[in-house]
Amino acid sequence: MRHARFASFAVGVVAALVVGIAVTEVAARWVFFSLFVGIPSGLVAGVVAVAVTYALLTRRMAPSNSPE
Repeated sequence: MRHARFASFAVGVVAALVVGIAVTEVAARWVFFSLFVGIPSGLVAGVVAVAVTYALLTRRMAPSNSPE
């Protein structure tokens, strides 16, 4: 894919925002400064999403030895 870096970066940003906001809202009941929990979890989710998306988009199929 030609734009694997851009696509994986976009997926990572969206994942970071969604997870960060969701964790912040869920943790708001129990933690007073829930944003300090949501930001790191969003960053971790964004980095993981970038890595997984880039690996999936740039993966090459290994040649198969089967005669099919």
